Amino acid sequence: MRNELSTTQAAVLAELHRRADCGEPLPTYRELCSRFGWSSTGTARDHLQALARKGHIRLSDGRARKIRLLEDTVAVKRVPILGRVAAGSPVGVSEAKEGMLPIPAHWANTGSHFALQVEGDSMEGAGIFENDYVIARQTPVPKDGDIVVATIDGETTLKKFRRARGQFYLVAENPRYSPIAVTGNQNLVVLGVVVGLLRSYDNKQPNGRGR
Repeated sequence: MRNELSTTQAAVLAELHRRADCGEPLPTYRELCSRFGWSSTGTARDHLQALARKGHIRLSDGRARKIRLLEDTVAVKRVPILGRVAAGSPVGVSEAKEGMLPIPAHWANTGSHFALQVEGDSMEGAGIFENDYVIARQTPVPKDGDIVVATIDGETTLKKFRRARGQFYLVAENPRYSPIAVTGNQNLVVLGVVVGLLRSYDNKQPNGRGR
């Protein structure tokens, strides 16, 4: 059974968890001194050694003095919310940042990412509903079958990207919507490939109404 933590030890452990939850590296001794106003790295060392004895962390023996949390943590990153995207007929999308959305860090371990809130029901067959947030990795080169955020002639939509016999299509996952064939005189720009989805059950779920 773990010993009770002192007030300072609890504060240090909370700081370690905060960094891990934000996807930040765990602090060095000097960073802990700066955070808590200590004048000596020995003070940081003493508190960390106490946390290690009580089974909350593990300290490396090398010069790097690395800290490892022994409790399960969920690392997160925050990505910008760039407005709403139509899962229906293409419409304009705002690129103004509307805040930041925390997501699991492993969804965004490489490249740049952004989030958009979904409007419409054209991707219900893929499990994407109105008011969900899709998280996309910025890339102009999707693979066949990727779900993409794309603009066609300046209008933005969320669809499945398909390539067949040299022709590009944006395909809904709802039989009420016809595939959009991209012709040679249309300007298709893929903004990103969807890598994740977040849903709040505080939002009303779709009831069959289309957009």
